[in-house]
Amino acid sequence: MMYNFKTLTKNVFSANNGTWEYFLNVKEKPPYKITGKYLFFSEERKKLIEIAVNEIETNGFHEAKINSNNKKIGKDYVLCLYYKNDNRKFELYTKYVGIKDVKYRFWKSDEDTLSGKYSKEFLDELPKKERKRWTKSKN
Repeated sequence: MMYNFKTLTKNVFSANNGTWEYFLNVKEKPPYKITGKYLFFSEERKKLIEIAVNEIETNGFHEAKINSNNKKIGKDYVLCLYYKNDNRKFELYTKYVGIKDVKYRFWKSDEDTLSGKYSKEFLDELPKKERKRWTKSKN
């Protein structure tokens, strides 16, 4: 799979494989084991990119991804902001609760993702045929 790389800031670059655009800290790998992600949804991909870059640049996060333009499921793009645990959920809530057109859905563990657990809000936006695909266990 081919990746297109872009330098976004002095500390953040992105790599796009056509399905996901990954955002990574240039200077350091995460000094912790990633076990899940904070989720943000928006129809405006640019807003999610701004959040990802800002959190990696200034707030101690190291990795994120956003689905590419042609890979939306439902009407929203999703930002996955990766971290070691859910102890920053209220900090992020306070920071982003008032941002117009951005929905913050807190923390989701990798374990929940692998077992096919998705929010009612996400599943309700999908056509019935698509819902089955997203609720099958990934193990």
